[in-house]
Amino acid sequence: MKRAKESGAVYRKKRKAREEVLNKNKGALFKYISRIETKSLSNSRDSSSTSSDSSTSTPSSDEEHEEENIPGPAVDRVDIKDVGLWPSKISNDTRIFLVRQGASVVQNLDSDFGEVIREGVSTKGQTRKLTREWFFQTLPNGERMLRSWMVYSPSKEALYCFCCKLFNSEDGFNIWWKLNPRISEHESSAAHVRNFTQWKELEIRIARGATIDKKEQEVVESQVKKWKEILSRLLDIIRFLAKQNLALRGHREGMNYERNETEATENRGNFLELVDLLAKYDPVLREHHLRIQLGNKFATSYLSPTIQNEFIEILGENARSKVIKQVKEAKYFSMIFDSTPDISHKDQTSQVLRYVMIDGDKVKVVESFVDFIETKGKTAENISMMILEKLEKDGIDIQNCRGQAYDNAAVMAGVQKRIKEINKKAEFVACTNHSLNLAGVHAASVAVNSVTFFGCVERLFVFFSSSTHRWDVLTSVTGQSVKRIIETRWSARGEAVSVVKKHFSKILSALEKLTGEEENTATRADAGVLLGALQSFSFLCFLGLWGPVLLEINDTDFPPNQGLEHTTM
Repeated sequence: MKRAKESGAVYRKKRKAREEVLNKNKGALFKYISRIETKSLSNSRDSSSTSSDSSTSTPSSDEEHEEENIPGPAVDRVDIKDVGLWPSKISNDTRIFLVRQGASVVQNLDSDFGEVIREGVSTKGQTRKLTREWFFQTLPNGERMLRSWMVYSPSKEALYCFCCKLFNSEDGFNIWWKLNPRISEHESSAAHVRNFTQWKELEIRIARGATIDKKEQEVVESQVKKWKEILSRLLDIIRFLAKQNLALRGHREGMNYERNETEATENRGNFLELVDLLAKYDPVLREHHLRIQLGNKFATSYLSPTIQNEFIEILGENARSKVIKQVKEAKYFSMIFDSTPDISHKDQTSQVLRYVMIDGDKVKVVESFVDFIETKGKTAENISMMILEKLEKDGIDIQNCRGQAYDNAAVMAGVQKRIKEINKKAEFVACTNHSLNLAGVHAASVAVNSVTFFGCVERLFVFFSSSTHRWDVLTSVTGQSVKRIIETRWSARGEAVSVVKKHFSKILSALEKLTGEEENTATRADAGVLLGALQSFSFLCFLGLWGPVLLEINDTDFPPNQGLEHTTM
């Protein structure tokens, strides 16, 4: 009988081949969406699938697809915002693209211009720096006019002529003490006038659609528009799922139903199912969906898990950059770092920044999560270096820190001391919730009877929750459910003890009912043990002791009208 499904070995080989294709193009979509300064066009398929606005990079192919043959000109990989990083030889297609963008994109008028040290002795000083005034020309009538051809390269820290770079690949200039008369000489030179004229003529022809490759450009623009519309819809779907805190992927994620009809009936995850749903009503997604189904198995879809991850990374980076920008505007901040092991058993540290944000007449204190950092070391020195390196990476000055907060672990005492040696104004404030939690933990673990008391309360929850029949008996008698104890949340302990104390007699009645002969042996035995434990002298004493104590802890831990839903540090 013919195998209906591929063997594991065949599947693993195909998956390995797909991963190799993916690794070659990894990261292209990230640059396509979020980083204008590094956007680029690389080949015919790329140029047809890029955005039609200031973007210049291309989405990468899905890990399960090969390149799609979309007509279009070959365009060089160009860093659009830095003229100093343009290639020495610019192709015609790239030149057209750059003229479309305009010189203003690369002019960098508001850059922090680099300083140059002049060799030799000078009465005007050794250090010279470019100023913004050089970008303007004063006409004979006194009017100031922007030199549109003059652009600045942050990476090379030099001035370039936009049109001369396009047509002659001119080198940069950064001898600032010779700007006068070099700028006026360049403006009046025959080469500059010729290149400037070519630039403006090409700009006019592009605006009128009168270039030689007009038809080819129309095809490219139509493909640009199509892929922009598709990616916009996919991004909105991912934003919706992220906002609702829903998982994107399922177990089966096949798209070609013609080849695998079984996968069509399975739940392939929220993302693909939403694409299917919207494709019924949206013509753009419907056409894209149909092309994937009827096309070859290597058709580009931008629906793979890798593309989804890149979109999520872009969204996260965008949110993170906004928080960092707000912190820099506020200048002074406090920081909170706390670590916990994740599901993969890696210790990760959460970074939270607290700052004051002023919006018009509104002033509010904001506490924003920034990032997760994998914790490599456990010593005070390692953790301190991790914190300082992360702040430096974010571009945040540790000298502007006015507060640091951690848990009460012994190693964190060393961390706060090291941070304070660097910045004496970074006052340490211990987490009050954690301090209160530690006080409760130590108090509860001093006496054996106290430990036994909380063990009985937890065992009571386990007993009733392990069987629907037992739970029904409990709720029918008491009208209430018992609560479980959580080690790090004393609000949960307060709820659990409060329920037992308030409905103590009814809980005893439920246990007595479950010791009846109609119950099975395990239920009768466990109910009898709990019945005896709950009526013991020590349990009754600690029930009367911990009830009001835990109530006071909850009132201290949580402000009024905020409930008990809180996670301690």
